[in-house]
Amino acid sequence: MLNDLLRLQIDLLGARAELGAALTGSWLLNKVVPNGGGNRPVVTIPGFLASETTLLRLGRFLNQHGFESHSWGMGRNLGPQGKSWDVMLDRMEHEVGGRIRELADKHSAPVALIGQSLGGVYARELAAIMPDEIDRVIMLGSPTLHPYLTTYHNRVIATLGYWVNRQSHAELAGRRGLLHMDADSPPLPCVSIHSPCDGVVDEESSVIPRYIIEAASPEAPRENLRVFSSHIGMSVNPWVLLAIADRLVQDKDDWQQFDPYRYFTDTLKPLVPLLYPAEKTVGTQSDISKLAEAQS
Repeated sequence: MLNDLLRLQIDLLGARAELGAALTGSWLLNKVVPNGGGNRPVVTIPGFLASETTLLRLGRFLNQHGFESHSWGMGRNLGPQGKSWDVMLDRMEHEVGGRIRELADKHSAPVALIGQSLGGVYARELAAIMPDEIDRVIMLGSPTLHPYLTTYHNRVIATLGYWVNRQSHAELAGRRGLLHMDADSPPLPCVSIHSPCDGVVDEESSVIPRYIIEAASPEAPRENLRVFSSHIGMSVNPWVLLAIADRLVQDKDDWQQFDPYRYFTDTLKPLVPLLYPAEKTVGTQSDISKLAEAQS
């Protein structure tokens, strides 16, 4: 537990550094960020225990670059608070889904969802429920737990979650919650942005397994995008913001993998492998089978 408390403190320090980088380097970021064109509605969903204000900077960034950003409208994300996962999703479909439908009608276009941590879990579940109104899902450090993975999240946060919800995350979510990531549901693009130095959610649990990516159709691609970022600071981290904007303007009918090199001058290109480290190979079908056998 002490080790996890230290990890959380380091993550907080990283988030402050990323905010500082965003404040001092915004002029440079603004020169290269792709523009949404003014008719791309986005709904943001905060992480567990986080308020809507934690995503204000992300919202302002999106509005500045041709998107129309809105928060989910449910205030602080306290999780299901003892209710079943299905009850919570029903409430979200009614409250957040109503906002999504209004925006889709207003723009005559589906809405992109961006969720941080638990917010990303909610986003992909909403997309599975109402795919006609949702365009794509971008998850920031969101768990995609496979039942046979042996990694764990920060136990300080897990303990707080248990106190608030009176259930462990496995009991709370089950197959439809934290364990959920399929190749065909939701039937639209899903991007998992994850970090090797995430101090809250273990990176291996944030990665969409490779066998799911390989099984996904071109109409509903699955993409992992690895960045160097804290967990808490993902929504302000400049290179995460660049990746988010790029994924929002990507043509969903001709989905191409994120290429950060196109945004960097030749002088700065050596920084790309540091900011966007090479993907870690996780979750082949063979890997999962071996894990299942080990647990049986």
